[in-house]
Amino acid sequence: MSEELNPQVENVNQETATLTETPMVSPASSEASVPAAPPAPASQPAWRMLIAPAWFLLGVLVGLGIFYGLTLYTAKPAPPPVAALDEATVKKAAREGLIEAIQALQTQGQQGQGSQGPQTVERSAFAIRAANQLGNPDAPVQIVEYADFQCPFCGRHHQLVAPDLIKNYVDTGKATYVYKHLAFLGNESVWAAIASECAADQGKFWEYHDYLFEHQNGENQGAFNKDKLIGFGKELGLDMPKFETCVNTDATFDRVRADTEEGQKFGVSSTPTFFVNGKPLVGLTSPDEFKQVIEQALSQ
Repeated sequence: MSEELNPQVENVNQETATLTETPMVSPASSEASVPAAPPAPASQPAWRMLIAPAWFLLGVLVGLGIFYGLTLYTAKPAPPPVAALDEATVKKAAREGLIEAIQALQTQGQQGQGSQGPQTVERSAFAIRAANQLGNPDAPVQIVEYADFQCPFCGRHHQLVAPDLIKNYVDTGKATYVYKHLAFLGNESVWAAIASECAADQGKFWEYHDYLFEHQNGENQGAFNKDKLIGFGKELGLDMPKFETCVNTDATFDRVRADTEEGQKFGVSSTPTFFVNGKPLVGLTSPDEFKQVIEQALSQ
């Protein structure tokens, strides 16, 4: 039995030997047999870590630039600012509107529409400036003339009729003579009226009035442009700095407009138109016809 066991023991010993001879796997060799973990990445320079944020920021800036450019390209231009209206512009518009209003009224009168002609009014209805009045304000007869310095018929009245009326009635205290503006033939009519009122401020309305009628030369042909009007003032010995400023700034335009609006209110649509003690007399008349009207007024 022992012999039978011995081989087994031997076998066991052999097996044991075999196990003994087989080298033990050390932890190191055991780890070597497992796939190795990847090595830790090497540290990078700090500036390389900023590359990605920089590209992102650059992209944002480029996008904003493109958006701004498209906005400028597609946006509608802003309307220009409204220019402030200076005083000269306002007066120019008022002057042109005044001329158009008078011309419209005159056209209506010629067509028989909207106007029945001048109305009879009370003598006291007229607003009178002392500088524009000749003779005794309390004279029994009041003659009011609406005229335009460019009007040829007004010029003829000044040359042919007015001198006799002034000599025989105004200078003798029987009548007073008042001049009113109805400047409707264009800008030079208005400028001449304004200049005459500037002369009135220096006490020389009638001298300037006479000079204008004596120098008529067509309508709006330059005879009464502002340079010429200022030159007239120099000929009459006016205070030129004061007069020139007055003319160039249209300082007396409100007076011209007031006369014109008053005439429109009374139905005046042509020049010359007269009121003798409030009764209208339209157009150029002979000295004898005018005298008859005055004599009739004196008899009442």
